[in-house]
Amino acid sequence: MVKALLIGIVFGIILQRSRVNTYNKIGGIAMLKDFTAIKVILTAIGVGSILFFIEIQLGVASLSIKPFPLMGILSGGVIFGIGMAVLGYCPGTLICAMGEGSVDAGIGLIGGLSAGFVYILFYPYIGAMLGPDLGKLNLYAQNPLVTALVVFLFGSFLIFLAFFIDRKEGGWKIS
Repeated sequence: MVKALLIGIVFGIILQRSRVNTYNKIGGIAMLKDFTAIKVILTAIGVGSILFFIEIQLGVASLSIKPFPLMGILSGGVIFGIGMAVLGYCPGTLICAMGEGSVDAGIGLIGGLSAGFVYILFYPYIGAMLGPDLGKLNLYAQNPLVTALVVFLFGSFLIFLAFFIDRKEGGWKIS
């Protein structure tokens, strides 16, 4: 838990310093004017995927693959996108903005928790509509060396892409 807390603090500092916890940065993505959040996301996924794979191989973490209910994933993505467009936060940046005292982030948290509660209440009635269930899809190969190569190439590509975008954009804009 201490490791998770420390990683969370570092991640929060990066979000706050890069200002991706502000509506303007998220809006900048939608208007294709500010790619700071994209660079942070690409770097986090690239580094995170490599480190997570290493943790799995060392036995420190385990891989838990969830089912893939197609309509549930699609409708959840649409709802998530609408919420992000309206509010200007994703869950991580919302918590970071709340830490800075943002009132709209607090209202967004209440809305998100309320929507989750409504989903839980209605799941017995809508669960069948979330299919078809495509099973537990993953890219994890049977051969650990092939998987290591794929994960390393994928993570490295995302990190490279973040730095490529940074060079094209003219450098990190940290306030």
